[in-house]
Amino acid sequence: MSAQRWLPPLLWAALILILTSIPGSHIPVPPFRNFDKIVHLAIYGVLGWLTARAWSNGSTITAAALATIVLISCFGALDEWHQQFIPQRSMELLDWATDTTGAAIGVNLALASARRRVSA
Repeated sequence: MSAQRWLPPLLWAALILILTSIPGSHIPVPPFRNFDKIVHLAIYGVLGWLTARAWSNGSTITAAALATIVLISCFGALDEWHQQFIPQRSMELLDWATDTTGAAIGVNLALASARRRVSA
């Protein structure tokens, strides 16, 4: 596991922190109710996929899958906590649950991708 593999998930996590530090008054009005949940699902799904790939040994990531989901869930919880200090932003339990779900989906997609590479 090289340090270089960790650059994409670390940069993605930094991007998440930058985006969630934007005051609410600077965020566009969502096109429909709960649109933010789709955004949470997508950005944390990418983080889950990138982190699972970084943690893997190249052939399988099953052993690291649960640890990856727990780690990203904790990151999501800290990010939600941090948002309460940003003007016009708030900490929401449902956002954190969506972050965790997105991470689980991303990790499972990485698992499926790794299995496909091994069986090919």
